[in-house]
Amino acid sequence: MQYIAALISIILGAVAQYLFKIGVTTVSNNSRGVAQVIKYGIINPHLLSGMICYGFSFILWFYVLSKMELSKAYPLVSLGYIFTLFLGYLFLNEAITYTKIIGISLIVIGVVVLSQ
Repeated sequence: MQYIAALISIILGAVAQYLFKIGVTTVSNNSRGVAQVIKYGIINPHLLSGMICYGFSFILWFYVLSKMELSKAYPLVSLGYIFTLFLGYLFLNEAITYTKIIGISLIVIGVVVLSQ
């Protein structure tokens, strides 16, 4: 159960990053000056949704840490890089390059080795 909770927490964190990217891009394209960025940032639905995702991720992560060794749980966080890579590719038209594939592969190998 703790691995499922960890996976959901990590996915929520990646979704939060995606929502933050959309929200910040929208706010920065529509505002001039620090005051307007803050004003529009506070009411931006993408930024608010991202904060909610992070909140749920945070709560789930507490559960994970209460059930798993830190040395096994924390490396799982790096799986968020994989999820954000695919979210960026699917929804933000970001390129998946060979260097990104090599980097992600090394991360996965590291997570597998550390989880043993």
